[in-house]
Amino acid sequence: MASIHNLVTDELIVPTPLFTVGRNPVMVNLYLPFNDVSQAHATIFWSKDGWYLRDYSRNGTLIDGQHVWNRTVKLFKQHIIQFGADAQTRWKVTDLEPPFPFLKSVHRKNQIIRLSFATALPDRGQHDATIYFLPEKGWVYERGGSVNTLMDGTTIQYADDEWEFVAIDELEDTIVQHSVKDTAVFNFHLSLNEEHIRLELALNEYTSLDLGSRSHNYLLLSLARKRYEDRLLSLANADQGWCLIDEVIADVSRELRKEVDVYFLNLQIFRLRKQLCEIPDVGYLFNNIIERRPGEIRLGHPYFTIQKGDQIEADVQPFRNQKV
Repeated sequence: MASIHNLVTDELIVPTPLFTVGRNPVMVNLYLPFNDVSQAHATIFWSKDGWYLRDYSRNGTLIDGQHVWNRTVKLFKQHIIQFGADAQTRWKVTDLEPPFPFLKSVHRKNQIIRLSFATALPDRGQHDATIYFLPEKGWVYERGGSVNTLMDGTTIQYADDEWEFVAIDELEDTIVQHSVKDTAVFNFHLSLNEEHIRLELALNEYTSLDLGSRSHNYLLLSLARKRYEDRLLSLANADQGWCLIDEVIADVSRELRKEVDVYFLNLQIFRLRKQLCEIPDVGYLFNNIIERRPGEIRLGHPYFTIQKGDQIEADVQPFRNQKV
């Protein structure tokens, strides 16, 4: 996300993809109450190849001392933008990353939290909350086992502060719900003693991604087995795989031979989502890999295989009706 910093007031602004600067408080995003600033003086906007400034004013805008009047100029980091004669209209371009939703503190000046498709919000050293994107729901805030949808302007309490969620509607309009999610299969490859669990994500019959052997693979395997058991019992898809969190914690504790708690479980879930989100272009589509409801979780993706040595333990794939 982009940011501009006022050289006098020290104010930090994060522009939305179409951000208007001017003297009319009803028309603009950034209000500058100076007579030589036009009512709608200029816009800062995002295009596919970067951020631009378009001047609409009667007096023009200065960029690094160069006069810009009724034309469009591409912005670069460290540019100094001046909208009027007063020094308080001078802003420095400090960041030019593409637009993305963020949190801003309601009570503390210039406090911003940059979001990714899966962002952890540790509170007092505990992995307690996560914000992530679900293609079917949009942005959600998960904390204490509850999941709530975030809308532009929604406020949340976190780290002894109140934070406002700033959505980027233009970004969400460009996010395509790829059909790859409907055909992807998670493949578990187990050693005979199950000490090694390698996970593979097959996006289609031609493309497979090796996700390696991670500590969170056992959690996912346990949930996959439960979902498969329920499938064999002919439960409806919506009812398959739900596990009590306390039972999952006990199972993981036995496997790891140490006591774990709900914070450890949340950390494993976040690491799994983060790993998937690092897959370019499509990783965020699998943020629903773990679904929650009060007191329960389950594997959120319906298609997977489990292979232990040479034996196929489970095989659930799209467009396949038979059970293996």
